[in-house]
Amino acid sequence: MTKKPKSVFDAPDTLKGGPPPGVSAGVGSGRPNPTLAMVSPIQGREEEFGQAVNVVLKTMSDTMPYKHYFNDALVKAHLSHIQFAKDHGLLEEMISKDQEAMSPMLGRIRGKVEEGGDTELGMVAMFDRTSCFYQMLSEWDSEPGMRRYKEPFGYVLEFGKRIGQFDMTIEEIHEVYTRPRYHGYAAQLGLKLNISDIDVDGIITVTLI
Repeated sequence: MTKKPKSVFDAPDTLKGGPPPGVSAGVGSGRPNPTLAMVSPIQGREEEFGQAVNVVLKTMSDTMPYKHYFNDALVKAHLSHIQFAKDHGLLEEMISKDQEAMSPMLGRIRGKVEEGGDTELGMVAMFDRTSCFYQMLSEWDSEPGMRRYKEPFGYVLEFGKRIGQFDMTIEEIHEVYTRPRYHGYAAQLGLKLNISDIDVDGIITVTLI
């Protein structure tokens, strides 16, 4: 994959809310006034931004017992969550709770999809505008009706399996977690997806049917 992640500013206006603070919207356009400069999301939050960068640097400096990536803690939290559900026979309940938690947002977006007929809004809601998706990944491909990304669990999973933290495979996680989650999200949006197997390079392709 060579494409870079889309900026949050590339998402359809209907999913963005309003213009950034200090930027007036053009009359009737629904967009920020193009004659005014875009306000950086860091503006006014410089201290918080510095703290975030420090955490990333500290994480990436941690190379024992393996080289940590920026998403290490989030990936481990997901793996522990899935492993717990597997150990206690709660996989179906885990997915059900996940769907319940996402339903307020997905229900709102479904109304927009049905109102305008733009199914791509559903794809944006499930992927591009969801921090639980993009914070796990360094990059992904985003095209109308398609999202392609490298599965994020395998690297940490292998190190955890060596010391007995996990006993799953990435293929198992794909079947019991990834596929049911996205099929459930799509159903709530009134959409259907084709979710590929994990290919030899670890890539998953999700296509809107």
